[in-house]
Amino acid sequence: MPLPDQSTPVTEGVSRAPDTRQRQVRVTAPRQLALVERDLTGPPPGEVRVRVREVGVCGSDLKMWSGEHAVLKPPLALGHEAWGIVEEHAADPDATGSAPLTPGTPVVIVPPAGCGTCHNCARGREQLCALMRFVGGQIDGAMARFLTVPPHHLLPIDPRVPEELRVLIEPLAVAVHAVARARVGADDQALVIGAGPIGVFCALVLAAQGVGRVVVTDRDPLRLDLARRLGVPHVVRTTAAQPLLTAGDHIRSEGADVVFDCVGAQATTTQALTATCRGGRTVLVGISPAELTVGGVALQRGERELIGVQMYQREDFRHAMDLLAEGLVPAVDGLKRSRPLGRAGELLDELARRPSPVLKETLLPD
Repeated sequence: MPLPDQSTPVTEGVSRAPDTRQRQVRVTAPRQLALVERDLTGPPPGEVRVRVREVGVCGSDLKMWSGEHAVLKPPLALGHEAWGIVEEHAADPDATGSAPLTPGTPVVIVPPAGCGTCHNCARGREQLCALMRFVGGQIDGAMARFLTVPPHHLLPIDPRVPEELRVLIEPLAVAVHAVARARVGADDQALVIGAGPIGVFCALVLAAQGVGRVVVTDRDPLRLDLARRLGVPHVVRTTAAQPLLTAGDHIRSEGADVVFDCVGAQATTTQALTATCRGGRTVLVGISPAELTVGGVALQRGERELIGVQMYQREDFRHAMDLLAEGLVPAVDGLKRSRPLGRAGELLDELARRPSPVLKETLLPD
């Protein structure tokens, strides 16, 4: 059924209590959403039903919704930046290993799961499994009242993490993984292109690790002001004509030791490689287009490294929770804005037209 305007209640047949009905946002075709409601059934043996408390909306959701994602295309059910409360862990008579999750346990969604037996899965790198499936992509996501998944997709939340920051665990885990991939040192100079959530989180993680010089660039002055208030050491406004020229006031003339492209476009990847010093590292964090052109001479003769970042590993979620518990992200105006699940279409339309004025947009299932 069409997505209702604002938060209009959905009624199909006899009205029932919210606890007995599933309500889920589905992308039926590029830029087309439906709010589907159906009877709630018990979880299959061994799986866990979670009542979703909050789900974030990010750039990858926008690309999947628009049909522009290089891999994940409609139809699908979005939602991977989420946390919630365990309602039921169905018994599995054949299961061995860990104990069931207790109802009432707060959990964060860990979206990727691999085959469990390949070279990368054996090393804890399920996000690199050739058969990896993803909650909010191949697996129905958390833009819903309830999410039912195998327990491997869930991680109990450290109680030290404030409730209002729990929706930030997943995007912060991306930044934690990106910084780990970059192998930064205290004497490095780091440049981050893009002051969206992932770019800001990369800068905060870099600063928390003691990196000597961290600079974030963006064209949007509001985003840069928010980044500054969140604690990013240096912010620089760029222009289309001179994307990185003004960053030279903060980065040595030879270029930065490590440059993070947190946008994911041909233009920003080219800029990132240009801004990387000889012997430095260019890190691709934003979702890249299906094909990229890079300067072979700059890579080979400059001994520059081009490093890809594919999501995160399970341990990155634990590190992200530690950082949030320790106060990495302060409570400032513009950190987060929420609206009801029924207004998901409105939100995606807005984000397609212009950047959000807040760091993280979220949806609240009712």
